[in-house]
Amino acid sequence: MRWPISAAVPRSLVVVAFLAAALSSAASECRANEPPLDFGRDLRWFEKVAELGNVEAQYRLGLIFEQGIKVPRDAKKARYWYRRAAEQNHGAAQFRLATLLQNGIGGLADPVGAAQWYRAAADKGLAPARYNLALMLDRGLGVEADPYAAALLYELAARNGIGSAAAGLGLLYLEGRGVAADRVLALAWLTIAADSGVSGAAAVRDDLLATLNEAERARLAAEIKALGG
Repeated sequence: MRWPISAAVPRSLVVVAFLAAALSSAASECRANEPPLDFGRDLRWFEKVAELGNVEAQYRLGLIFEQGIKVPRDAKKARYWYRRAAEQNHGAAQFRLATLLQNGIGGLADPVGAAQWYRAAADKGLAPARYNLALMLDRGLGVEADPYAAALLYELAARNGIGSAAAGLGLLYLEGRGVAADRVLALAWLTIAADSGVSGAAAVRDDLLATLNEAERARLAAEIKALGG
């Protein structure tokens, strides 16, 4: 059984508001989670060490060329060095390579390759990679749509502080895709998304909250408390 979506919040509006916000927030969250880097060495030193197979130097070269740190930006070189490090199982490099492939930066877009590298990084526990892979599974981008798998990854990412993942999971509960439809759980996750600053989450949450009865409101408070919200 699917819960009806409130007439005040059309399905199309919910999808556009949250998925657009989720896509725009992922990259900034990931950059914020990267450790500080010391680029005291010059570019030639990094290139020499990277060519010898040093995975951290390869990853840092990717960052140098992607972000234009003391050199002109060069997304093709960034892809090259991220791939070298990703093939040596460097999780952050796998994630950064996936974002370039997904967005067609430095070459043709490759959603299939992006999903594969996101999966590799997600398997290492990187919350942003889990979120981005969940979004691709949710929407069937580069992979066959699998809302159940998306729900699992959204929850893992949400529990690690990715607000957009909480929004995505809330939508799945609201629509009954991949999980049993449950507007109380949907509201719990949407509340967490709103508290994380996800654009539009508070407005949709408030519209749906107005449809709950007293018993559902009591359960909502308990669910939010259990989720640590």
